[in-house]
Amino acid sequence: MLHTVEYCSAFNPDASETVAYNNPLFPVYARYGILSSYPDYSAISHWHKDLEFILIKKGSMTYNVNGKLIELSEDNGIMVNSRQLHYGFSAQHNECEFICILLSPELLQGNTWFYQNYIEPVIENASCPYLHLAPLNWQGRILAALEELYHCFADESVQPPAYFASNRYFITIMELLYENLDWKVDNRSTESSGLISLKNMMKYIEDHYMKKLTLESIAQAGTCCKSHCSLLFKKYLNDTPVIYATKLRLRKSLTALLTSDMSITDIAYEYGFCTASYYCETFRKYYGMSPLAYRKTVGS
Repeated sequence: MLHTVEYCSAFNPDASETVAYNNPLFPVYARYGILSSYPDYSAISHWHKDLEFILIKKGSMTYNVNGKLIELSEDNGIMVNSRQLHYGFSAQHNECEFICILLSPELLQGNTWFYQNYIEPVIENASCPYLHLAPLNWQGRILAALEELYHCFADESVQPPAYFASNRYFITIMELLYENLDWKVDNRSTESSGLISLKNMMKYIEDHYMKKLTLESIAQAGTCCKSHCSLLFKKYLNDTPVIYATKLRLRKSLTALLTSDMSITDIAYEYGFCTASYYCETFRKYYGMSPLAYRKTVGS
């Protein structure tokens, strides 16, 4: 069983996540996750071209998709469509074990006619940013396919049959979605001006998190006023811009904390914290332990 904290190691120019696939040359991510491994029991909001599937194995969590909150319980799941803003969390800090699978649409791009007529209507459809999956009927078949797909990659030494099987399961999932939902080819997704503005501000924070950030500079990146900036972060991410930036800095600092011998002071300054004491205080607030304790516990 593979456990993971992150599946993103970098960001694309538009601030969408570059997914750290199981095999960098094959765009499938399949891992087993534990919500307590995330700071404050919450992933950071993100988006990517890949379709994301979550299958709850034990416990429960809340999923935020474009500001809409969906409660996920054991044996249920969710499909998050391509390029939708999303993250999972537990406000009560309840534990949750889950399978996370990301599948890139490029796996199905072998034939242009097929892709344009049967894949794009699903992934570019404005009427379905997400789908709550219950273990019944055709949705149960999707959850079963996800379970089987995960087991193809559960072993670190993935064998060739797993790659054939992953495409087969992906086709099965897309077929079930296409057959059972009312897709319209001309109903292509168009983002709201608010989401576009928010993503621009998130990109600005991603590009400048190591420097001093102000509410004014973040708002300017989204071509909006400070009050509207705060409103957008609250509406879609349930955070203030400052808290979002702080969580991002903490998450970024984990790389240096776990893979280098940099001092805590140097890490604090490197990742945009004004003092080492503030970094340690903030780290403890979200991770429940000091950076040094985290290094010893997780890095060992």
